[in-house]
Amino acid sequence: MPSIEKLNNVHHADLRVVTSFSRDYGDNVMFVPAYPNEFRGLQSCYPLLFFKDPQNGSFHPIALLGFEEGENLFLTDDGHWDAPYVPLMVQRGPLMIGFEDGEGGKPTPVVAVDMEHPKVSTEQGERLFLEHGGYSEYLDRLTAIMEAIHEGHALAASLAETLLSLDLITSCDLQITLDGGGQHQLTGFYMLDDEALLALDDSGIQTLSKSGLLAASFLMLASQSQLQGLIRKKTGGR
Repeated sequence: MPSIEKLNNVHHADLRVVTSFSRDYGDNVMFVPAYPNEFRGLQSCYPLLFFKDPQNGSFHPIALLGFEEGENLFLTDDGHWDAPYVPLMVQRGPLMIGFEDGEGGKPTPVVAVDMEHPKVSTEQGERLFLEHGGYSEYLDRLTAIMEAIHEGHALAASLAETLLSLDLITSCDLQITLDGGGQHQLTGFYMLDDEALLALDDSGIQTLSKSGLLAASFLMLASQSQLQGLIRKKTGGR
């Protein structure tokens, strides 16, 4: 059960964050949210797809890390991440942007920490605060990451809405032959329709361009080539 607290240098003076990766730290996830402002880094490592929220039907861009629940093919046995770019939502660890009432009741973003997160420690990992209370270099970096995530939320929603309006999102059903000849099927995800994107008329291209999403769309399209690399990870390099 999460226990969210506003981060401060008094109550959390000795707090550290474990920076290695493993199932024990909750990194065994099949996919993570992906944001257009990090697509350039993501597209060279991961397939970028869409996940459809079963509760409200909204679409969200994601980076695919595995093919079944609890599978992350980028985890190594020695606690490293097997890709040159680590998604922002993974990098943030137990920290997040919270909100509190500001002047006039307007929500003000603050840095918060989940004290029940398995990467929270007082004995190992990177310190969040310096001896006299200032931000550590590590916390400065995480703060920038969380600001990027905060900005990315609006961009991700805009991307999904715009691509849907142009009829550019299609279902992604993928069947994989595993070692030993078994079959595994990836269902329930959606992808950018490459043929429809390349066939867009001038009006559609202008819609993407004016919304600032043209580059993100083509980066998402380019990322589809990473599906084969992920399949090779799944099937032991075949």
